[in-house]
Amino acid sequence: MLLRELLLVEKALTPAELEKHDGKYLRILIDLIDADADLPVDPGFRAALGNTVRVDPGEVEVLTTALNSGDIKATLPKKLKMFVNGKLELQPTSILFKGAEFTGAEGKKAYNAGHLAELFMGLVVSAKFFNTGKPITTNQVLDMVGYIETAIDGKNYVFTITRNIKYPEMDNKTDSLSFLARIPARSAEAFITMAKARKFDSDLQAIFSSAVRYVNESTSVIESCDKVRKDKNNNKIDVISDGTSDAKGTKADLTLKVDGTKVNLLSLKTFGSDTLGQFSGLSYDNLSKWFRINFNLDISPYKEQFNPTLGDDTIEKNLIKFYDDIVYPHVQKTVEDQSAGTEAEIVKQFAHAANIYARGETLEDVEIVKLDDKISSGSYKILKFSDNLKDAMLHLDLETRYVNKGQGRTIQIWVKPTEGEKVARGANRLCQFRTQKTGGYIRNYFESGPMLEALTSAEYNRSAGVAPQGRTAMSTTHDTRELK
Repeated sequence: MLLRELLLVEKALTPAELEKHDGKYLRILIDLIDADADLPVDPGFRAALGNTVRVDPGEVEVLTTALNSGDIKATLPKKLKMFVNGKLELQPTSILFKGAEFTGAEGKKAYNAGHLAELFMGLVVSAKFFNTGKPITTNQVLDMVGYIETAIDGKNYVFTITRNIKYPEMDNKTDSLSFLARIPARSAEAFITMAKARKFDSDLQAIFSSAVRYVNESTSVIESCDKVRKDKNNNKIDVISDGTSDAKGTKADLTLKVDGTKVNLLSLKTFGSDTLGQFSGLSYDNLSKWFRINFNLDISPYKEQFNPTLGDDTIEKNLIKFYDDIVYPHVQKTVEDQSAGTEAEIVKQFAHAANIYARGETLEDVEIVKLDDKISSGSYKILKFSDNLKDAMLHLDLETRYVNKGQGRTIQIWVKPTEGEKVARGANRLCQFRTQKTGGYIRNYFESGPMLEALTSAEYNRSAGVAPQGRTAMSTTHDTRELK
């Protein structure tokens, strides 16, 4: 698997999904069938089966039997009687989509804010070009929604806009802009509903306003708009928001191209997320890469502990024990052996790992934009990772902390404050490496801390300063103003 942040989309209601969490989703399905509800069809089957189906209420009895059997997966019927386009047919449960009907019932939002941050940013960048580089507003972007064409590609929605741009001062100049966004279906459908009502949930409204604020102030976007406007030739502009495809392992969630040449790569985050990247799952290849990139630790002598024939439960137990017995003692000793200002290998390793998670294995020139998901008027941070990070980190005195409770393990790297220095709680955390079982799946996250954001903030890098030992100069958040 190529290195980038894994974006997991909602799954179809296969027997494996229905048995999860002691049959939670099966219970919801039984309740919906009992209520004679229309159930969403997985996007990949909608062309043939329509958007929704209804399951024959007579199937409640057999599903309830499976729920109480003690072995849901083995006793579930392979197919259920369903009304498809008004006709009774036998269909597998895997044609059903685990949409808001199921996720809402378990207290989840009907969307992933990170997915929609990519969509918002793509639409906002496109609007900036359509408005010939002049400042834009959220209302202007919403006016574009009527021009979006939609299609379904597997479990994703594909949104596209293709339009020409005319400039009032140039009669013979016409540029063409193509916008494409590929968004997981659950989030896409939530966006469509809210966009039609022109009203978004509070966190999405904040992200939307933050994207508008960033694009109106972004030097690279403004310069790109100005460049194509002044070019007497006709230009082709491509705005691509596609964080779900990973053909080349790029970390960019949004790519801006002019005449086929990349001019801007953005990786989009929200203030509520510290995750820069992850290697998830229990495969030996992923675990090997995870420990090598993070800690320069070769796990090949322990390969048999992660043999897939052992089964996931055994591998998970071996992984936890491996953290306790091998990984954390190695990291703790290596960090303790370094001192601030020395060419410590572990410091260079952490800096290199941070760059890979932020920029991808090819170390692209990616600008990380963190969009505020709290302030409705919009705010953002810009983080820039480069080789200079190593030089800044060498001046820091580091220490480790270990969280070793529950079904996961977390190795934290902190900066020691200088003697007598008062530091706000948590402000001196550099980063953390977290392995956690979530939704029945092992995920390995690299997460930034406030100190790492301070060292990579655009303002800090422009000043070319080096943080004094223990100092925690925080990254600058752009002042907010109302966008109407």
